[in-house]
Amino acid sequence: MLKDIIGLDIGTSSVKGIRISENGEKRTTGKEGFTYRRGENGQVEIDAEQYLATCCRLLRRLAAAEGGEIAAACAASASGNLLILDRQGKPATPVYNWQDTRVQDEAKQILQNISAEEIYEAVGWPFDYQTFPLAQLCYLKCHSPETLKNCGKICMSTEYLYWRLSGAWGLSNSAGTPFYLLDQRTGRYHQTLLKALELQENVLPPPGKTGGIAGSVTKEGAALSGLPEGTPLILGAFDHPSAARGAGVLQEGQMLLSCGTSWVGFYPVEDREKAIRCQMLMDPFRTPEGCWGAMASVPSVAERIECYIKKYVADGDDMFEQFAAYAAESEFGAGGLEIHLLEQPKEAEIKQFPKKDIARAIMEGTVRLLKEKTDLLEQQGICAKEAVMVGGPSECPLWAEVISQMTGLTVRAAQGAYTGAMGAAIVAASAVGLYENEMAAYEGLRQQ
Repeated sequence: MLKDIIGLDIGTSSVKGIRISENGEKRTTGKEGFTYRRGENGQVEIDAEQYLATCCRLLRRLAAAEGGEIAAACAASASGNLLILDRQGKPATPVYNWQDTRVQDEAKQILQNISAEEIYEAVGWPFDYQTFPLAQLCYLKCHSPETLKNCGKICMSTEYLYWRLSGAWGLSNSAGTPFYLLDQRTGRYHQTLLKALELQENVLPPPGKTGGIAGSVTKEGAALSGLPEGTPLILGAFDHPSAARGAGVLQEGQMLLSCGTSWVGFYPVEDREKAIRCQMLMDPFRTPEGCWGAMASVPSVAERIECYIKKYVADGDDMFEQFAAYAAESEFGAGGLEIHLLEQPKEAEIKQFPKKDIARAIMEGTVRLLKEKTDLLEQQGICAKEAVMVGGPSECPLWAEVISQMTGLTVRAAQGAYTGAMGAAIVAASAVGLYENEMAAYEGLRQQ
């Protein structure tokens, strides 16, 4: 019988999963949501056991589905969620979500002798001194130094899941980037940062590459997750590079366009320094054999789209369907109406146009923002000829048509909501030898 692979995509609000056979037959998919506690001072956190239970609830459903032997499991993650364990391996803190903004001046105080430029050059992500584990560790060093002094392990939420299932520690160079402690250029921990925090490497998960085997499911892990004892757990990637794998965006000249709260363009690039000069977010992706991954975003665009739709086009449960239907009735140029999403709406002008043109102008205004970003990157030598869309708008063919029309890119839609989970499955299938490499795994697992 054909073997199966399980891929997880652990996001901020939910965890999604797919179980797929080695020849690409989709056995089942599933999703479970996370519930966070939010405080007056910017706290965003979740109990570690609640986080674990949510992930395992989905794993049990995937493991119980009919299919072949489970050959491996792998988790991609929107990482950056700090967790401290005591010396007995018990959570000493909640999981601090990457959106947590309780940090004020603590990171600037602790890291005062390390420049933001030095951190960015090494880590590959600009640092805002307020969010993600590096800032949260600075906060704990100032306000709860005993927690760090007496800790047994410092990790992120995905590493905790793997440890509870396998008893083994590991951190991929990709999922580890938002940890802000790894030097992407060497694949090792940044000693200057560790020294500033007074941390020893033995309390941190050992770094490895995406596709490495972290460990195997133990008897206790099998009871928690439903995965068979002995199932290999494979080190996954950050969410956008995992989605790129799931969409077949693996080489320079391609772009993954992830249309979520922000619209994020993920570019495979051969020259890391070129992308660093553009202040892009970097991922090790398929190095050293292949490309780096470089990310740039149009922030919070989904919120602006929804605001315009509700105000001028449609409201209610089916507003996006109505919006797409209206836009399809219009033509390129929206009858002469231009909407600039980041500016104050010119209400009197907008209301002179029919809903079909308003809907089309909202689409074109969104794509205009995207084009401004891609044009700037192209001037710096970061360019693509093909874009693969994922996220909600990818389910509407007109969005792809408008993007192609306005940018000149060849545009296609990918696997939808489970592209990140599919990317994790591709990593797993390659890691355990079902396929020679990730390109071969993409070709073998994708739905024809």
